[in-house]
Amino acid sequence: MKKSISRTRFISWLLLALIVIVAVVLLERQTKQQDGREGPYAVVRVVDGDTIIIERKGKRERVRFLRVNTPESVHPDKKRNTPMGNVASNFAKKHLSGKSVTLEFEGERRDRYDRLLAYIFVGEENFGLTLVEEGMSPYYTSYGLSKNYDAEFRRAEQEARDAKLGIWSTPESTQKYMRLKSKWGRKRRG
Repeated sequence: MKKSISRTRFISWLLLALIVIVAVVLLERQTKQQDGREGPYAVVRVVDGDTIIIERKGKRERVRFLRVNTPESVHPDKKRNTPMGNVASNFAKKHLSGKSVTLEFEGERRDRYDRLLAYIFVGEENFGLTLVEEGMSPYYTSYGLSKNYDAEFRRAEQEARDAKLGIWSTPESTQKYMRLKSKWGRKRRG
């Protein structure tokens, strides 16, 4: 009788271990998609126009969007926060709060602040590209050009500038961002 009980327990534990292994494999397969994207992950909080917090692998991770740099809205130095930063932040909140996103990495996966660096996708929409299309951000090239979406970012920025959207809406703002873009180019070459 005792042998039968311990054999039953052994088989039960073996089945449980097998179920756990299968679940882990399926979860890993779900988060690493065929197209090189990872996710989906729930957006826990939108920090500002170009940073979110997601739930990833059991912990909260800060994600900085690749190739965009929206104006400041939550900078500790309040003088650096701008009305356009609030517009970009509210735009991101409207489009990302409560959503699931997938991440696509390119180059370094983390910055000096230990944030993940990734393109953010809502469905098939590259949200960073949407920010540029809407004039919420320039195509941010300080750390290099996009390997995967350079042509799309260039087109989106030019169209936003031509339509005078967001950061491109006034001559002063346009001049400011063109000066910054010039510095970013020198930084890459230098």
